[in-house]
Amino acid sequence: MYQKVKEMVDTIYPQLVAIRRDLHQHPELGLEEYRTSQIVLDYLNEWGITVSQLIGETAIVGLIEGEYGDKTIGLRADMDALPIDEKTGASYASLVPGKMHACGHDVHTTILLGAAYILKQLQHDFKGNVKLFFQPAEETVGGAKQMIQAGCLEHPHVNHVLGLHVRPTLNVGEVGFHYGKCHAASDTIFLTIHGKQAHGAYPQDGIDAILIASHVVTALQSLVSRNLSPFESAVLSLGMIEGGTAGNVVCDQVKIRGTLRTLDQTTRAFMKKRLTEVAIHTAEAFGGMADVYLEEGYAPLINAHAITDAVAHVAKQVVGDDNVIMMEHPSLGVEDFAYFAEAVPSCFYNLGTANPQKGIQGMLHENTFDIDEDAIKVGVCLQVLATLHLLS
Repeated sequence: MYQKVKEMVDTIYPQLVAIRRDLHQHPELGLEEYRTSQIVLDYLNEWGITVSQLIGETAIVGLIEGEYGDKTIGLRADMDALPIDEKTGASYASLVPGKMHACGHDVHTTILLGAAYILKQLQHDFKGNVKLFFQPAEETVGGAKQMIQAGCLEHPHVNHVLGLHVRPTLNVGEVGFHYGKCHAASDTIFLTIHGKQAHGAYPQDGIDAILIASHVVTALQSLVSRNLSPFESAVLSLGMIEGGTAGNVVCDQVKIRGTLRTLDQTTRAFMKKRLTEVAIHTAEAFGGMADVYLEEGYAPLINAHAITDAVAHVAKQVVGDDNVIMMEHPSLGVEDFAYFAEAVPSCFYNLGTANPQKGIQGMLHENTFDIDEDAIKVGVCLQVLATLHLLS
């Protein structure tokens, strides 16, 4: 089957490159992927693939029904771009000022279209179903969560979801996997310290919110080193602080903003609880008050071991054992595929896209990011063959 799929990918590769370059030239931000969504719809309709659900204004769910079988595999691609001015100088560079596919979602969309086309041709060769998730707003509000809430994992029920992400730290032809913890959860921290204003000459009449904030910041920085096990991971970063009205006035209010990153829900809950307790009680100890608000971001992305094993097994057949990289450390960055992995056992893996010989090595979210387009072939082969393997 590998040789057959590879030949099919080679046949449609020029069209996939053209699709990717067109998408790259016309980037759209989260929840604004109207043109991209219409292109996807046009191809699915042209290829006779059922569009089983339209969610919001841009999310699309496609369905390919194989022979009778009760298992369904989901394949996901995010479609949105970033608010970045492109500086690659490529002939297919963004035509939209201030917008760029600097995270490779144009590649993800192209790969899923390629996989969809091939799986449609093979639908009588497998049992079960394949659902195609063309997802908006990964970079902003978490389109994956919205799609799941709208029922994309049901009718038919999806057993597993596969997702990939281009990775410029890996060369084209390499594929990277994480077992278990893959990407972090994120929570945004909003702290407001309340004191009492007074003349700077008479500090005893006031309650100094700046002094309190200083102790709160110091105390919070001890949470990771002294409250969390050395075998667990968290990052607490306080990146903004503001307060005070004049140099000779005791400050009555300080605002602190930051972010908390954790790799599992247990550590996440513990850190949020301790952060809140420490901030409130430290402020009270100095006669002030602290308001703590934690805005929940994306969930942690946890890969299922069995599904990761299955995809890694396929990857070794496609790129060879030496090019399958087991990633030593999880990423503290976030990824909303986490919601799929939280809902059903899933696998999210990294697709190498760098090629130093061609000068292609810009990092994600940089204005010089680009890929070696041979990675598209690898991505389509992997998604198709991993899907067939899981269905069998």
